[in-house]
Amino acid sequence: MKREEMKVRDVAHPMLPRLAPEDRSRQRAVVALRKLLTAKVRSGHHRRFVEDGVPAFVAEHGRSPEAMEEVEEALFNAAGYRMWSAADRGLQATLGLSVGEPIFRDAERMEASASTFINATAKKGSLHLNPTYEPSPEVAALDIHLQPGGYALNRHDKDIVAGALYEMGGNVFSFSVGGRKDDSKAAAVVRLIEDRFPEFRPGRILDLGCSAGAASAAYAWQYPEANVDAVDIGAGMLRYAHARAEALGVGVAFWQMDASALDFANSSFDLIVGHNLLHEIGDKKRRQMIGECHRVLKPGGLLVLQDVNTRFITDPIVQADIAWEKHFNGEGFWESYGNANLAAELNEAGFHREDISEHEIAAVAGALRWYVIMAEKGN
Repeated sequence: MKREEMKVRDVAHPMLPRLAPEDRSRQRAVVALRKLLTAKVRSGHHRRFVEDGVPAFVAEHGRSPEAMEEVEEALFNAAGYRMWSAADRGLQATLGLSVGEPIFRDAERMEASASTFINATAKKGSLHLNPTYEPSPEVAALDIHLQPGGYALNRHDKDIVAGALYEMGGNVFSFSVGGRKDDSKAAAVVRLIEDRFPEFRPGRILDLGCSAGAASAAYAWQYPEANVDAVDIGAGMLRYAHARAEALGVGVAFWQMDASALDFANSSFDLIVGHNLLHEIGDKKRRQMIGECHRVLKPGGLLVLQDVNTRFITDPIVQADIAWEKHFNGEGFWESYGNANLAAELNEAGFHREDISEHEIAAVAGALRWYVIMAEKGN
């Protein structure tokens, strides 16, 4: 029988900062203003494109926009769109401040709390950092979602700030775009697996690009008999994830390594999952990662990759609007993800076409929907 879903968002634990009333007020303001911008301004981008953007493009070029780059240019010609862009970019930066200030203010206490869990003699999980590993600049050099210092931030040997920024920033961001604190991408994937493979019981699970470890902890909770491993590139992110999992009473082995070069033996895992990883890496690294997944997955095992639900959008104006994330929100590989033929890449890595499927699934809570591509490895 399926266990009660573990709450993975807005969960209290000692590695979160202590928020002053003004911190909470600023975060609530960011959420409210972003919802207002989406409902009252972003919803009018089609009209602005037609009424302002296209005429300005025609006046300059003598014809209507055709290629996607031209649609983006025409959309940005609209003054109302530029006003929205500046406001949303400013709010994203303000979001970083709203979570960053209390974290850096309380970092010493948070790091001491994390060290207590990391250095405990009796632990459910483990932490494996590689002091010689240099995180790939493809990801480490980007301040994705404008997160201060990026995902690989590691200021010293007790640093956990990257994980705290990721968890708190993700909470505020998700609330502002229609997510809810009781949502869980892991729970949504578990629901899909149970619908399609009701008898499937993984003995060993791998979480790729685990970030702050919310999904890793959720899989350890959902499958208590399984061994859960999780990998990410950032030492600061992994210290936080490990301490967080220990604080929540679940065992996960966290490893510092690149998902495109896994240091695991062939046929090691029954289930490999990845959450919002596909859109954070480039084409070459993504294909290498898929190849590694096929290598370390056991025959009969499942690969399930969940990500943002933008891949099947055909409206060119919406596509141009989505491309804003690449230009102004640190999402360097947004279009690479959207344009990739992922099913073909899985097939090229060794998965049979009949064992590959793509899905649009509902979030566990809230109005969001997710994209999932899954594949079963043949015997």
